[in-house]
Amino acid sequence: MDETDLLQWRPRLRAGLVVEREGSELLFISTSDRRVKRFAATQSVLRMIPLLDGEHTVANLVESLCGESVELAGEVCGALLTLREERLLSKTAVPGGERRSHELADAQIARYDRQIRLFQEFCDAELVDYDEGLAAQERLAAATVLVCGVGGLGSVVASSLAAAGVGTLILCDDDVIEESNLNRQLMYSQEDLGKSKADVLAGRLAGVNPQARLLPERRRIEQASDLADLVKRSDLVIGCADQPSVTVMAEITTEACWPDTPHIIGGSYSYHVGILGLLVVPGVTACWHCLLATVAADHGRDRTEPFLRKSRYGGVLGAQSGVIGNLMAWEAIRFVIGMGTALSDRWVELNYGPVSFSERTIRRRPDCVRCGRD
Repeated sequence: MDETDLLQWRPRLRAGLVVEREGSELLFISTSDRRVKRFAATQSVLRMIPLLDGEHTVANLVESLCGESVELAGEVCGALLTLREERLLSKTAVPGGERRSHELADAQIARYDRQIRLFQEFCDAELVDYDEGLAAQERLAAATVLVCGVGGLGSVVASSLAAAGVGTLILCDDDVIEESNLNRQLMYSQEDLGKSKADVLAGRLAGVNPQARLLPERRRIEQASDLADLVKRSDLVIGCADQPSVTVMAEITTEACWPDTPHIIGGSYSYHVGILGLLVVPGVTACWHCLLATVAADHGRDRTEPFLRKSRYGGVLGAQSGVIGNLMAWEAIRFVIGMGTALSDRWVELNYGPVSFSERTIRRRPDCVRCGRD
């Protein structure tokens, strides 16, 4: 950074920091990862820290804090460069430059202000490869996500994605609302009984976020070709249907999405266990068939045959669907904004009893019947 850039820079502390003082030392505490960085500070630096709000240029800071003292000016500028090197300053204050133009309307920015602040913290922590949190919101606005099945999981997933600002949501389900759904599918009401889940949910979510494009699709999914046209329009597919079974729907979704479309499959919940599902990026991560091959021999089940199948309807609570559905939505948001994935190449289960997670690694298999050919 040359001298001109330095003087015009408007430094701002990262929003996720708490700063505490112990004598002549300052502790910068990250609320996101609990890391603490400690630095000795002169009086001029102690006076400067509260002014790092992005409103003051370095030239303003030097003038107000240092007067004509070259020595104090050196302390202030040196401290700023140290804070920058230690990643304690936000990247939104680009030295010597203007903020880039953006595609979102002012009303959208106001609506999503709180989450844009969170996205900015992701940028400042270098969890994404761009500098402005606004870019993450733009990625959400530009995305099309297909939610296949909008019952217990799907209605939660879709609700969270609509509220977060995903631009287009395709809501696919051929089912109608039944009274037994209402204990956990909170976007539906008594007055909706007998109506299409896809249609009702699209209407509800339009009220939650009028800026979202909501496309209900009433269709029965029995084979991959039934999803093909919807998958082609989507950046991400989230499988939340459980009929005829989660496994069968995972097979259908895998076939429909291969080889181009990322997809989340296998999420479910009932009784004591919730399953977060597997995010598959074709040709990059382990796929559904890699998972099946990995778990095939668990408990010797590769040598067994079905004897008595579980009940078609498992015991569930709305709180359970909310937990799993929102974790799946969080994974979808991470993927869309380019943050990286948490549910790829691993299988995560939540035990509701002790509220504990268990996981196992799922590696991409060279001999996989699906992705091993790539």
